[in-house]
Amino acid sequence: MRPCRPLFLVAGLLAGCALGPDYRRPATPSAEAYPEAGKGGAAIRDEWWKSFGDPVLDELVGRALAANADLALAAARIREAQAVLGETEGAGLPQFDASAASQRIKISQGGFNPNLALSGRTRTNQRLALGTSFELDFWGRLSRAEEGARARLLAAREARLVVELGVGAAVVRAYALLRAADVQVAAAEEIAAVRVAEGDWLARRARLGAASPAEVAAAEVATAEAVARRADHRRVRAAAEHLLGQLTARPALVVVPRAESAWRAPEAVAPGLPSDLLSRRPDVVAAEQALVAANARIGFVQATRLPAFSLTGSLGTESRDLEALFGPGNTAGSIGLGATVPVLDFGRGAARVEGAVAQHEQAAAAYEQAVLNAFREVRDALVDVRETSAAVTSAARMAAAAEESLRIARARAAAGQDGPDDLLRARRLNAEARAAVAGVRAARITAQVDLIRALGGARPDEPAKR
Repeated sequence: MRPCRPLFLVAGLLAGCALGPDYRRPATPSAEAYPEAGKGGAAIRDEWWKSFGDPVLDELVGRALAANADLALAAARIREAQAVLGETEGAGLPQFDASAASQRIKISQGGFNPNLALSGRTRTNQRLALGTSFELDFWGRLSRAEEGARARLLAAREARLVVELGVGAAVVRAYALLRAADVQVAAAEEIAAVRVAEGDWLARRARLGAASPAEVAAAEVATAEAVARRADHRRVRAAAEHLLGQLTARPALVVVPRAESAWRAPEAVAPGLPSDLLSRRPDVVAAEQALVAANARIGFVQATRLPAFSLTGSLGTESRDLEALFGPGNTAGSIGLGATVPVLDFGRGAARVEGAVAQHEQAAAAYEQAVLNAFREVRDALVDVRETSAAVTSAARMAAAAEESLRIARARAAAGQDGPDDLLRARRLNAEARAAVAGVRAARITAQVDLIRALGGARPDEPAKR
C-alpha cells in the first residue's frame, strides 16, 4: 500500500480548493433614509394583524394560514430543497456497500485450462465484502454544489414567508373591504329611505303647486341612484365575503354583518432604514439567495471540466467452503485511486461555463430589480399611510359635524322650527358621512397592510414583538 501514499498526500493538499468566485453581495442603489418617513412608529409585531383588535379577523387569518394551498405548496418545496441539500451533503462522504455472493461454476472440458485436472470441473466460491467509494473534492465541485443547494433551501424558506405575508395581507384587505361595505350598506339603506321620503314630500308639494315637475323628476333620479349605490355596496360585500371563503378554504363562509365599525386605529409602523430592507424583506432575501446559488454554479461547472478523482476500497473474505469463510488467510481487500480526465468535448464544457455566467448575470439583475422595487413599494406605502391618515382625520371631523347637524335638525323639527325637508337632508348628510368614514378607514387599513408587506412583515429570526 505504500505506493498509494503520494496519491493520498496530493488528495489532502488539493481537497477543499474551490473554483469559481466567492459570493459578495453586489452594490445596489440605496438611500440613507426614506424621504416620506415620519417620526416615531413601532416595530412590526409578531402576528401583526392582531393590532387591528378584531377577533373575527384573527380567526380568519389563522384559518387562512392553516388551510391555504399556496402555503402547503411552499412548505412542500422547502422539504424538497431540504432533501436536495441532504443528498448534496452526502455526496462528499464515503458510501459503504455490503455485498455477499455464493457461486457454483462448472467449467467446460473442451476449453484450455491447465488446472482442470487438479481442481476439477465444478468449483464453488463464497464471498462477503464491504466496499466504499467516494469522490475527492479536488476542485470544490461538491462544495459548490452544496453551497448552491443551501442557498436554494434558504430561498424556498423565504418564498414561503412571501406567501404567508401575502395570505395574511389578502385576508386583512378583504375583511377591511367587507366591514367598510357593512357600514356603507347600512348608510345606503338610510340614504335610499331618505330619498324615497324626499320624493314623497316633493310629490305632495307638487300636487299643491309648491314644487315643479322637474324637482319631482330629480328626486326620482336621486332615489334610483341611491338604490343603485346600495346594490353596489352589497355586491362589493358579497365579493369580499366570497374571497375570504376562498382564502380560508371555507366556500360556504358567512360573516355576520356589523352595522358599526369596530376597527382599532392601527398603530404607526416605523419603516427603519433602507439598508435594513435587504435582510428583512423575504422576496429580496430570496432573490439574493438565487444569486448565491447562481454564483456557486459557476464554480461547479468550471470544476466539471477538470479531472475528477475517486477513492475506492474494499475489505472482505473469500473461501471455497462456507464454513471456512472466516478462516485465517481468507481475507481479501483492495484500495485504489481513480481519475477521469476530460479530453475532448467539442466546446460543451466551455458553453456550460458561459451559460452559468449568463445565469449569474440574470440573477444579479433580478436581485437589483427586487431591491429597487422594494424601495419603491415602501415609499408608495408611506405616502398612502400619510395621506389616508389625514383623510381619516378629516372624515372624522366631517362625521362629527354631520352628527351634530342631525341632532340640531331633530331638535328644531320637534320644536316645529324646520320643515320635514331639513330633517331629511340632515339624515342624508349624516348617512353619507358615515359611508365616507368607512371608506377612508378601509383605505387607511389597506395602506397600513401595504406598508407592513412592503417592509417584509415580522421576521421569524427576530425577537417576537407583541
